Amino acid sequence: MVNRHFTAWLRSACALFGIAGILLLSACGGGNGAPNNPYLPPPTPIPPLLLLPNTLTVYPGNPATIAVSGGVPPYRAFSTDQTVLPVATNVSGDTVVLAPNNVTQTTGVNITVQDSAGTVSAQTTVTVNPSPLLPSGITINGNPNPDCSNTENTVCSGGTGTASVKVTGPTGNGVSGRQVRFDVVQGPFQIVSTNPAQPLVQTLTVVTDTNGNAVVVLNDPADTPTQTGILRATDVTSGQQITGSFTLLQVTINGAVLSVLPLGTTTITGPDTQHCSTGVSVTNYIFGGTPPYTVGVNFPGAVTLTGLPVTTSGGAFTTTTNGTCFVNLTYVITDATGRTIPAGTYPLVTNQLGTTAPTPPVTTFVVTPGAISKVNCVPANTFQFIATGGTAPYSAVVTSSTSSTSVTLNPQNNIAAGAAVTVAGITSPADTTITVFDNSSPRQSATVQIGCTGGPAPPPPSALVVAPANYNFSTSTCVGQTANFVVSGGTAPYTVFFASPRPGATIAPTSIAASGQGFAVTGLTNGVLTTNITVQDSSSPQLQQIVTITCPNVPNPPGLAVAPGSYTYTQQPAPAPQNACSGAISNYVITGGTPPYNVTFSVPGTTGTINPAAVPISGGGFSVSGLAQNPLPRTTQIRIQDSSAVPLVVIATVICQ
Repeated sequence: MVNRHFTAWLRSACALFGIAGILLLSACGGGNGAPNNPYLPPPTPIPPLLLLPNTLTVYPGNPATIAVSGGVPPYRAFSTDQTVLPVATNVSGDTVVLAPNNVTQTTGVNITVQDSAGTVSAQTTVTVNPSPLLPSGITINGNPNPDCSNTENTVCSGGTGTASVKVTGPTGNGVSGRQVRFDVVQGPFQIVSTNPAQPLVQTLTVVTDTNGNAVVVLNDPADTPTQTGILRATDVTSGQQITGSFTLLQVTINGAVLSVLPLGTTTITGPDTQHCSTGVSVTNYIFGGTPPYTVGVNFPGAVTLTGLPVTTSGGAFTTTTNGTCFVNLTYVITDATGRTIPAGTYPLVTNQLGTTAPTPPVTTFVVTPGAISKVNCVPANTFQFIATGGTAPYSAVVTSSTSSTSVTLNPQNNIAAGAAVTVAGITSPADTTITVFDNSSPRQSATVQIGCTGGPAPPPPSALVVAPANYNFSTSTCVGQTANFVVSGGTAPYTVFFASPRPGATIAPTSIAASGQGFAVTGLTNGVLTTNITVQDSSSPQLQQIVTITCPNVPNPPGLAVAPGSYTYTQQPAPAPQNACSGAISNYVITGGTPPYNVTFSVPGTTGTINPAAVPISGGGFSVSGLAQNPLPRTTQIRIQDSSAVPLVVIATVICQ
């Protein structure tokens, strides 16, 4: 190139100075055999194309560079996977900028750089790893709250807490200045922002501090029921996301969390290996929340719940077993706002079989015959009787006798059930009483009356009959029931008494004057399976008949009551009548029994209004209004009936005078 420039200049000089001398003409290419071009040095060699580094590991969201040198610039760059590691084809200057995309697994990509001559290229191997920007998860803790001591992974209702993530680079050190977006995924909580116009938001982007920490403040509204909250954090640059869950814990009434005590499992054991418990009660107390509370169980037919609804914080309800076996009976406790006690914080109850063998049932102890009457006991002065029921073996003893000789019993002890006992040694005339005992606890007894008149035998009395022989209320309830019996036969008058005790029950009358008359048993309660009643006549020897009343072995329902029992309104004289029945409203409250209750006027066609006519719960009420005031005086009766199997009834009155 230097040689060509020189020749062109020289030719221009020749044109301008055509009249030059020979010496000059010889310089223009002629004369004396001089060379056409001066000496030229060899060209400078092109350095090789180099890429540094030749191997490289990168992470999504962290830009990296490759330095280019040598060859003939400008350069062009190519990626074997533009999706994972895109590069610009035309390289600006001597640096290739790498901006890896997010990957789920380690991926290898080759970057090739070519110079402008198109004949020289170099290659760098790049490994793209998944981003480790958020390796530690979200840490969520509630701020200290005197009404709520639990702060680990918990934010209490009406309080605040913090959520933080740490953004790290490839070396594990914190990355500062990184944008992280927090989003509410689930729950009524919000994120506290620095914008006065919008202090609470669902989404907020913050920048990491010098240690790589991104922190936001969470706010839990005061009326939040206990539930799970979910928060998501997103690294804005890489798009990487993580979620964290925590507990939004309800706190109400001066910090009292809705709860029930005692906690843990209560295990109730039945009386034997064939039965679970009946009539065993467990009492629990509810605190916090907003009363009144309702309670349900997962085995509603296995227990009886009483004391519901619970109307005050600290109030109690009782669970009573009914013989059904179950494991881990759980409660669903709900307050007036719909809040429930969360899983894992309620008590459990188990009703399981016992460990001892069942005791055989004790049947009624009976001696047959109970009375023997003979005209002459000599010489055939032996008699027999048998004992059954109760608990064997039995024993017998002569408790009184007017016989002139010794009366013997064989056998007298260790008598088997159904075995015959022989009585001998009775003379005529004589009266002998033999008492037989069983082996139960307490022991049962029965008597045998033997009479020898020494003369003609009196005609035997007709059989003593009590009808019916049994009342069976076991499928319903004995409460409020009346058992009526009629006595006939034998010899009047008759005496009636309880053969087995029945607390609270009464017999009326206890003395019956004539055959065909009867008696009634009232005041019955549940809890004892069988009650025995003995009817005894006045013959000699006396005849007896035992009848039974069977009650269910379940708790007694509470009595039905209405308050107040009566309202009285007095008509004042004209011209300004006051407190007239027609303008009065009488309010009543029903408790006890089994809700719901049905309320009606006792006399059909009574003028007036009952509102409501159906009261759904114990403690609920009704009102009576619009009663006619004439003619006076007038008494209106209101009938309240519950929903028991055998309904209970109570009467309220309104007196107008």
